[in-house]
Amino acid sequence: MGADAVAGFTVRQSGGCLTTADVHLFAALPVCAAGCTEGGRPAKVMPGRQVVGWALVLCLPLALAGAAVAVTYERVRLTVHSVTGLLWLAAGSQFLGLVVQYRGMAAIGIPGASQLQSAQALLTLVWSVLLLGEHLTPAAPLTAAAVLVCIAVTQRARG
Repeated sequence: MGADAVAGFTVRQSGGCLTTADVHLFAALPVCAAGCTEGGRPAKVMPGRQVVGWALVLCLPLALAGAAVAVTYERVRLTVHSVTGLLWLAAGSQFLGLVVQYRGMAAIGIPGASQLQSAQALLTLVWSVLLLGEHLTPAAPLTAAAVLVCIAVTQRARG
């Protein structure tokens, strides 16, 4: 139901039809969910930093191939700002964030952690308003509330 609420919100925001970006996003969801689930399994028996480290090693050939293709489409401009941002995304946001995520998965289980992670999008809405001055339509908080209700119901049903 939460996914349906988000899909309905997306279609409404896109003027009644999905854009190419929406289709790409929806196509990426099952791939990301599968990756998250597969990463949660070894997190039960090894520390999160090792799970993330091995995932990065195994994905390096794909990442290099993707980077090679991307470089052909856009010129690389290395600045202090861009390198700092890249280092933050790699070390802080991705590596440390995933270590914490896998530790949580090991502690509360893959389904519970995945459902709680749905709240991340809601936090993104809050931060976009507070930090970036984004203007939200009334549908955004209503959709966020619907997702929160779904998370709460599923978490209670599990316990």
